[in-house]
Amino acid sequence: MKRTIVYLSLFWFPWIAVAHPGGLLSPQVRYTPEDQKVYEKVMEVLLPVRSESMPVLIIKAAEAMLETPYVGGTLEQTPEMLTVSLARTDCILLVEACVCMALTARQEDHSFEAFCENLRQFRYRDGLSKGYDSRIHYTSEWIQQAEERDLAREMSRSISGSRRGQAFSYMSVHADKYPALAGNPQLTSQIAAVEKELSGKKYYYIPKAKLEENLDKIQHGDMICFVSNTEGLDITHVAFAYESYVCEHDCCPDGSGCPNGQRRLGFLHASSKEMKVIVDEKTLTGYVNTSESCKGVRIVRFL
Repeated sequence: MKRTIVYLSLFWFPWIAVAHPGGLLSPQVRYTPEDQKVYEKVMEVLLPVRSESMPVLIIKAAEAMLETPYVGGTLEQTPEMLTVSLARTDCILLVEACVCMALTARQEDHSFEAFCENLRQFRYRDGLSKGYDSRIHYTSEWIQQAEERDLAREMSRSISGSRRGQAFSYMSVHADKYPALAGNPQLTSQIAAVEKELSGKKYYYIPKAKLEENLDKIQHGDMICFVSNTEGLDITHVAFAYESYVCEHDCCPDGSGCPNGQRRLGFLHASSKEMKVIVDEKTLTGYVNTSESCKGVRIVRFL
């Protein structure tokens, strides 16, 4: 996961990477040679099919990232700057990276520098890295900014229409859990101001009880946001919807396009349990219904 702890929120602990500015980018970007190699590997997959839709490209990027090690807290380094983490990832970093790589593949400039700029535009408020408080820490704000840029659309309201009363306070209340906030009341108050603004907006979600009946409205490649029941926190985990088909009569290889094929909606994510990027064995409903910390999901579609 990523961004604060909430930005995506499974809680992470700091991990320090040995970063090399590398000759291509300014010292304002932190990355390793391994990160750049992963980028090049994924782009070899994406560029031949760059005319495909964003969801198709996103899933191809995510599949190319399978087995990538899970490491939390990679952004919690000082000084604050754009940090690229492709050789190691968490749930939000995976989603963000795959979206930005897909976006870069569709542009004329496919360079690593162009990818980094796309990443900056998603991760920081108004695309400007001006310190810890300029980084977007709550997934809800990340979604809003992507919508404002016409790069994504949240589908939760049209799918379910269930209003979600959402207050934001987790980071400021638990400032001691964040190295940048611990012992820094001024920075904590700045985060609290962002939380207050976010708390004044309207949010919608698909409750657990309504998920099964709405599965057909969730598409392959959609971003799945698992809604938290923790006070003051919006999202605990993120993933990509991942569909597959099973033929009950064994009359075809994978069931896709077969009249006997049954759709199975699962999810691809960076798993803190398996410590790597996987297609989860559980279905989406199976995961949500057995998770006590999850109240339902929010669905975001990239355009």
